[in-house]
Amino acid sequence: MYLNIGIDVAKDVHEACILNDKGEQIGKYIRIKNFKSGIEKFRERVESTASELDLIPRIGMEATGIYWYTIYRELSKHYEIHLFNPSQIRGFAAVNIRGAKTDKIDAKTIAGMLRFGEAPKIDYGDKTRMDLKEYCRYRFKLKSNVINLKKRLIRNMHLIFPGYDQLFSSIFTRTSIAILNEAPRPLDMLEMGEEKLYELMRKTSRNHYSPEKARELLEMAKDSISSDFTEEALLFEVESLLKLIEYIEGQIKELEIRILAAWETVKDKHYLQTIPGVSDLMAATIWAELGDIENFNHPDQIVAFAGYDPKVKKSGNKEVISGPNKRGSRLLRWVLGRAVVQAKMFNPVIEQYFKKKISEGKHFNTALCAAAKKLIRIIWSVEKNKRAFQIPA
Repeated sequence: MYLNIGIDVAKDVHEACILNDKGEQIGKYIRIKNFKSGIEKFRERVESTASELDLIPRIGMEATGIYWYTIYRELSKHYEIHLFNPSQIRGFAAVNIRGAKTDKIDAKTIAGMLRFGEAPKIDYGDKTRMDLKEYCRYRFKLKSNVINLKKRLIRNMHLIFPGYDQLFSSIFTRTSIAILNEAPRPLDMLEMGEEKLYELMRKTSRNHYSPEKARELLEMAKDSISSDFTEEALLFEVESLLKLIEYIEGQIKELEIRILAAWETVKDKHYLQTIPGVSDLMAATIWAELGDIENFNHPDQIVAFAGYDPKVKKSGNKEVISGPNKRGSRLLRWVLGRAVVQAKMFNPVIEQYFKKKISEGKHFNTALCAAAKKLIRIIWSVEKNKRAFQIPA
């Protein structure tokens, strides 16, 4: 039988509650200072109680931000630890009719959850995976930042040089960036002249553009109506944004090198990268978020973990099923979405399934979500059976 211990994780001081196998609280709540000495005092209390009651201690805690890392690392050396998603704890605590919420109540709630159902025993002791997880999440954060910076740059260029974005497939091509660094305003471009402008375009595009493109740019610059109302501030922003975007994209490339190097050390133990459409970078990110596939007894658990399971609202005889609930790992959902876009082009299984959903009249995004769930089942299968993906005959 188990001694169920719930820990509500915080930045400096954690709260713990101990319940016996009948759900009765043993002793007072325990405050654990986030130092080795504090954790040792907590362990002494746990060992004493477990010995007295002849019960096996196991610990549950909420995976809150980064604050659980250190206490998990110390306690996992000695105890079986279960991590709960914050939404699981909120749902379990909702049965409390009084609606009270404190760190002590949360600790007791977590201990109670251990009695009624286990959270996956995820192994966070694997340094390679933890490094990958940090790298991948930081990369995702930086990519999100770059997207916002680019949106800001597009907005500013619309004020400085209306119509500039119509001249290139993207204003973030190498040639366009070079022009913006040299001549962000229509006036700057006109002062540069056709010869210098074309030479700049020729060098940066490796002879992709013709002199006609330079003349087209100059014609638009002549006809452009720019706003000089906040020109000084906008030009400063553009210069700053270009530098920030270049720097962050350089950091993203460095992260990708590190991610692939770490993945290379464990790649031979996995099979999800054999699925057409799933690159090594995607495979590394998926594994970093999922961990050991043995923690998932059915692919539907991964569907829920990624937040792809539908929102269901039922009242009486009425049931409404809407889109994905998006409660799981945002990064996992994002990388699976990217993977399925690639897979539907290179993987006949996903391609046929996606086309089938479209032929049934499903919305494009609904078909993509369905294909993502199909991809999840394939990932679960190849990892569970330790077998490379094979296209069915």
